[in-house]
Amino acid sequence: MAVAAYPATIKVSSTVINDIMTYDLPFKMDMVDTTAFSGSGGATIGTKTYVPTLLGAVVKAAGNWNKGDTGQAALETAFFARSTVSMVFSPNGTNTYSATAYVSSYNPKGDVKGVTQVDFELTITGAITPA
Repeated sequence: MAVAAYPATIKVSSTVINDIMTYDLPFKMDMVDTTAFSGSGGATIGTKTYVPTLLGAVVKAAGNWNKGDTGQAALETAFFARSTVSMVFSPNGTNTYSATAYVSSYNPKGDVKGVTQVDFELTITGAITPA
Protein backbone atom coordinates (compact mmCIF):
# COMPACT_ATOMS: atom_id res chain seq x y z
CA MET A 1 0.00 0.00 0.00
CA ALA A 2 1.31 3.45 -0.89
CA VAL A 3 2.04 5.88 1.94
CA ALA A 4 1.62 9.66 1.68
CA ALA A 5 4.85 11.55 2.30
CA TYR A 6 3.40 14.82 3.62
CA PRO A 7 3.69 13.80 7.32
CA ALA A 8 7.44 13.09 6.86
CA THR A 9 9.88 14.85 9.17
CA ILE A 10 13.60 15.34 9.45
CA LYS A 11 14.94 16.48 12.83
CA VAL A 12 18.16 17.59 14.48
CA SER A 13 17.73 15.86 17.85
CA SER A 14 14.11 16.77 18.66
CA THR A 15 14.00 19.97 16.55
CA VAL A 16 12.13 19.68 13.25
CA ILE A 17 14.00 21.13 10.28
CA ASN A 18 11.36 23.31 8.62
CA ASP A 19 10.91 24.07 4.93
CA ILE A 20 12.52 20.81 3.75
CA MET A 21 10.58 19.58 0.73
CA THR A 22 12.44 16.38 -0.20
CA TYR A 23 14.92 13.96 1.29
CA ASP A 24 16.40 10.60 0.35
CA LEU A 25 17.47 7.85 2.77
CA PRO A 26 19.63 5.67 0.52
CA PHE A 27 20.79 3.03 3.00
CA LYS A 28 23.66 1.05 1.52
CA MET A 29 25.41 -2.16 2.44
CA ASP A 30 28.87 -2.69 0.95
CA MET A 31 29.39 -6.11 -0.57
CA VAL A 32 32.70 -7.95 -1.00
CA ASP A 33 33.06 -10.32 -3.94
CA THR A 34 34.09 -13.80 -2.69
CA THR A 35 33.82 -15.59 -6.04
CA ALA A 36 36.44 -18.31 -6.48
CA PHE A 37 37.50 -20.22 -9.59
CA SER A 38 36.23 -23.47 -8.10
CA GLY A 39 32.96 -22.04 -6.78
CA SER A 40 32.74 -20.55 -3.32
CA GLY A 41 30.86 -21.95 -0.33
CA GLY A 42 29.20 -24.61 -2.45
CA ALA A 43 28.24 -22.18 -5.23
CA THR A 44 28.13 -23.45 -8.79
CA ILE A 45 31.29 -22.73 -10.78
CA GLY A 46 30.80 -19.60 -12.85
CA THR A 47 28.43 -17.87 -10.40
CA LYS A 48 29.27 -14.91 -8.22
CA THR A 49 29.19 -14.96 -4.41
CA TYR A 50 29.28 -12.06 -1.95
CA VAL A 51 29.62 -11.26 1.75
CA PRO A 52 27.95 -8.16 3.23
CA THR A 53 30.28 -5.82 5.10
CA LEU A 54 29.64 -2.19 6.10
CA LEU A 55 26.32 -0.32 6.37
CA GLY A 56 25.96 3.40 5.82
CA ALA A 57 24.09 6.23 4.14
CA VAL A 58 24.47 9.70 2.72
CA VAL A 59 21.13 11.46 3.17
CA LYS A 60 20.24 14.24 0.74
CA ALA A 61 17.72 16.89 1.80
CA ALA A 62 16.45 19.93 -0.09
CA GLY A 63 13.97 22.72 0.45
CA ASN A 64 13.45 26.42 0.93
CA TRP A 65 16.38 28.19 2.58
CA ASN A 66 15.31 29.61 5.95
CA LYS A 67 18.05 31.29 8.01
CA GLY A 68 15.55 31.87 10.83
CA ASP A 69 14.72 28.18 11.25
CA THR A 70 16.38 26.60 14.30
CA GLY A 71 16.82 23.23 12.54
CA GLN A 72 18.44 24.68 9.41
CA ALA A 73 20.64 26.92 11.59
CA ALA A 74 21.82 23.84 13.53
CA LEU A 75 22.85 22.13 10.28
CA GLU A 76 24.66 25.25 9.03
CA THR A 77 26.49 25.60 12.36
CA ALA A 78 27.48 21.90 12.37
CA PHE A 79 28.78 22.20 8.79
CA PHE A 80 31.10 25.12 9.52
CA ALA A 81 32.16 23.66 12.89
CA ARG A 82 32.87 20.26 11.29
CA SER A 83 30.84 18.66 14.07
CA THR A 84 28.26 15.89 14.16
CA VAL A 85 24.53 16.22 14.69
CA SER A 86 22.01 13.70 16.02
CA MET A 87 19.41 13.14 13.31
CA VAL A 88 15.96 11.55 13.29
CA PHE A 89 14.35 10.79 9.93
CA SER A 90 10.69 9.81 9.60
CA PRO A 91 9.50 9.09 6.05
CA ASN A 92 5.87 8.70 7.18
CA GLY A 93 5.64 10.70 10.42
CA THR A 94 5.53 7.51 12.54
CA ASN A 95 8.47 5.20 11.85
CA THR A 96 11.95 6.63 12.42
CA TYR A 97 15.62 6.12 11.66
CA SER A 98 18.06 7.71 14.13
CA ALA A 99 21.74 8.30 13.44
CA THR A 100 24.66 10.63 14.01
CA ALA A 101 25.80 12.50 10.92
CA TYR A 102 28.22 15.04 9.57
CA VAL A 103 26.77 17.78 7.39
CA SER A 104 29.07 16.98 4.47
CA SER A 105 27.52 19.44 2.02
CA TYR A 106 25.66 22.73 2.52
CA ASN A 107 24.45 24.46 -0.64
CA PRO A 108 22.19 27.55 -0.54
CA LYS A 109 21.23 28.57 -4.07
CA GLY A 110 19.17 31.24 -5.73
CA ASP A 111 17.38 31.68 -9.02
CA VAL A 112 16.15 35.07 -10.23
CA LYS A 113 12.84 33.43 -11.22
CA GLY A 114 12.34 31.51 -7.96
CA VAL A 115 12.95 31.37 -4.23
CA THR A 116 16.24 30.77 -2.46
CA GLN A 117 16.66 27.06 -1.84
CA VAL A 118 19.13 24.88 0.04
CA ASP A 119 20.56 21.38 -0.36
CA PHE A 120 22.16 19.42 2.49
CA GLU A 121 24.07 16.14 2.45
CA LEU A 122 24.29 14.30 5.76
CA THR A 123 26.90 11.54 5.94
CA ILE A 124 25.95 9.00 8.59
CA THR A 125 28.75 8.03 10.95
CA GLY A 126 28.12 4.99 13.13
CA ALA A 127 24.96 2.95 13.61
CA ILE A 128 21.53 3.64 12.11
CA THR A 129 18.71 2.72 14.50
CA PRO A 130 15.29 1.96 12.99
CA ALA A 131 12.20 2.29 15.20
